[in-house]
Amino acid sequence: MKNEKNKIMGYNMSSDIALGQLGSGHLGDAGAFTPPAGKVVVAITCIQDTSFSVLLPEAITDATFKGPIDNGNGAGGAGAFGGTLATPVAEVTSFGIADPTGANGTNSDTVATSDVFPKGITLYGRWKAVTINTGTTATSQVIVYYGY
Repeated sequence: MKNEKNKIMGYNMSSDIALGQLGSGHLGDAGAFTPPAGKVVVAITCIQDTSFSVLLPEAITDATFKGPIDNGNGAGGAGAFGGTLATPVAEVTSFGIADPTGANGTNSDTVATSDVFPKGITLYGRWKAVTINTGTTATSQVIVYYGY
């Protein structure tokens, strides 16, 4: 027999973590939801037409924040990924039921509690709290997916 080397390669999970490989949860009522410690919600799939009363984006001051930040002097500087920022990033980067900021893009609107997302849609971002607005859409259900 020929002496062959093991050709099994390891599976790289890092690209799947952003897709919810770290777990998921189901929401079907108006109870406040927060992800497990050290994690955030990275995707929300609407099973039924859904509106939200809480959709709280992650902030740069949160321990889970993974985006670039300024060096603390307000003038930009080295970011978390080793890059250099021309201007500081001092706002949240996911939309939510909060005031939109420059990181959300020009003319990005706040999500109103009456805004209804159709069933089948998946929202991507980084949220640290989610609550369904059952007053607007009584049969709302979502699956939330976790990431670091």
